[in-house]
Amino acid sequence: MLHLQPADLRFNADGTPISHRFDDIYFSTQDGAAESRYVFQQGNALWERWLTCQDAHFVIAETGFGTGLNFFAVTLLFRQFRQQNPQSPLSRLHFISFEKYPVSGEQLSIIYRPLPEFSALAEQLQKCWQINGLPIEGCYRYHFAETTLDLWFGDINTQLPQLGDYMQNRIDAWFLDGFAPSKNPDMWNETVYRQMYRYTKPQGTFATFTAAGAVKKGLEAAGFSVEKRPGFGKKRECLHGKKLAKNVPHLTAPQINTPWYLPQPAKFDGVANVGIVGGGIASLFAALSLLERGANVTLYCEDDELALNASGNKQGAFYPQLSDDDERNIRFYVHAFAYGLQRLQWAIERGISFEHQFCGVALCGYDDKSAVKLDKISAYRWDKKLYVGMNREELSQTVGLPLPCGGGFIPNGAWLAPRQFVQNAFALLETMGLSVKTAQKITALSPIQKHWTLQNAQGQTFRHDIVVLANGHRLHRFEQTAHLPLYPVRGQVSQIATGENLIKLNSVICYDGYMTPADQAKTSHCIGASHVRDCENRDFSITEQQENQMKIQHNLAMDWTREVDTSDNRARIGVRCAVRDRIPMMGNVPDFERQAEEYRNLFNLRRRKQPIPAATNFENLYLVGALGSRGLTSAPILGECVASLIYGEPLPLSEDIIHALSPNRSWMRKLLKGTPAK
Repeated sequence: MLHLQPADLRFNADGTPISHRFDDIYFSTQDGAAESRYVFQQGNALWERWLTCQDAHFVIAETGFGTGLNFFAVTLLFRQFRQQNPQSPLSRLHFISFEKYPVSGEQLSIIYRPLPEFSALAEQLQKCWQINGLPIEGCYRYHFAETTLDLWFGDINTQLPQLGDYMQNRIDAWFLDGFAPSKNPDMWNETVYRQMYRYTKPQGTFATFTAAGAVKKGLEAAGFSVEKRPGFGKKRECLHGKKLAKNVPHLTAPQINTPWYLPQPAKFDGVANVGIVGGGIASLFAALSLLERGANVTLYCEDDELALNASGNKQGAFYPQLSDDDERNIRFYVHAFAYGLQRLQWAIERGISFEHQFCGVALCGYDDKSAVKLDKISAYRWDKKLYVGMNREELSQTVGLPLPCGGGFIPNGAWLAPRQFVQNAFALLETMGLSVKTAQKITALSPIQKHWTLQNAQGQTFRHDIVVLANGHRLHRFEQTAHLPLYPVRGQVSQIATGENLIKLNSVICYDGYMTPADQAKTSHCIGASHVRDCENRDFSITEQQENQMKIQHNLAMDWTREVDTSDNRARIGVRCAVRDRIPMMGNVPDFERQAEEYRNLFNLRRRKQPIPAATNFENLYLVGALGSRGLTSAPILGECVASLIYGEPLPLSEDIIHALSPNRSWMRKLLKGTPAK
């Protein structure tokens, strides 16, 4: 399920790419860009609609990304629109596309060599793809300034439904551009048309190059009005149409399949005024994504400085958590890792100063249990840019020191200095308009007249339209969050001096703990971390310091580990926020009391197929939490998710993952089984 087959293409005498698999061209041999503009841009009347659009964003969905020509062409059109209409409320374009057989970055380079108007965009996409290797199924989000691209890899029949209940009535226009219906019938079918109708806004449109009778009938049966218009070039006709407000038997009522997990956007007028409670990595990326959308953002940090708690270590590892027993969690962390790599590149390109090294991360099979787990992970047959299984000799050579075991290697993994990164990135965000208030312990939240009032320990109050809680292990200390099943985990990371052998370590190694290569000054390493559940104490522990040393010396048991010496007692203690099911929380803050009452008979309502209302949440109150020990990896995509949700934009993760992240999941699992939530 996770793996994709790459595109199998060749080039004809004119240099036009042709699919071997479908024996069809990717775009017109006459002028692919002109065809795209005529069929899709004009067929959906984009420019005219943008001129009258009163929304902040416009959503286009496409069936068949191919070489990306339609995306590149409409991105340039939107940039032209923004230049000519800078006062328009429409400021962002969102492009969703589906692709089962992705083209490689190298092929992209060849295709766009003779098309210089698209070369910069193609090069940017090529860089994104080169970082990750062959993607897995699901959504990958890429940013192109004012345009956001969500590429859903995999069969459209399985991926399109993963837009989920949330995207119902949210798509403005469709580009139907798979290979010809006669050659790719799996994509042109009744199920796809019905899903299209479900996701399309009233009066939303579609356009396609084909005029096939079966396509016309299928779209009409789904509920669209369909018209023919002259085709491009030698093609006689093509189709376009609209979703009308008429009675369609299969869509007489909203199709909300899981209302208890339905994400709910914020309600606000004008510029969003957002308060974020926190001061670490989760707060940072939530603030960044909100600022990029034009929000006014104020950060409230309890400590005197930013990044003093779980985000404050000198060195931290950046890599995905690859499970051997939970495919959904694997998909979340792989997609989070891919997005995080983009955000780290963003930071580097903007000159944010932080120590880091893309040195890779080695996972050691140090005992029988871990070796079996890594064998199972290797059995997924990952792309070599994501994960490579290695024997003892290969892994030892890769990390630069002898190891007692084989394992796996994540080539694009890295270490970075979290505190330095977070503090300097926040400094950049302040130049973008972020207001930072430190030494502000927020003790209470109160909804007053469609706003949230935040009260600090001194009794001062602050008012915001929207609030995002991202304050780590303190997240569930508010009345509204008290029922969330979160718990604190104390972690002590030891800093040790380097040595004659330790200095040779050239990648992060993990072994029921971790050790980083030497810092940029080549003087010290970090090892750790201890794991003490339900403990918020941040005092130094000599016992945990010694345990950190013993872990590496016991689990790896090589001569070079004798150089590991924690006796100078340099360490840093932080408290992480965790949850039992090993995946973070992101989304609306749920009203536990109301949900427990409204859904107390949920099991029977479902069994009887009776109407079920959407979950009651605290309006305009959101959270990002329970990042555990993978905050560096998961925070970027979680911040982007919560900002997208607040603004009612498409979400960059599949519906099943969004459900897994839902803050009310623990008691909803009980209610769905007929067990009381309390």
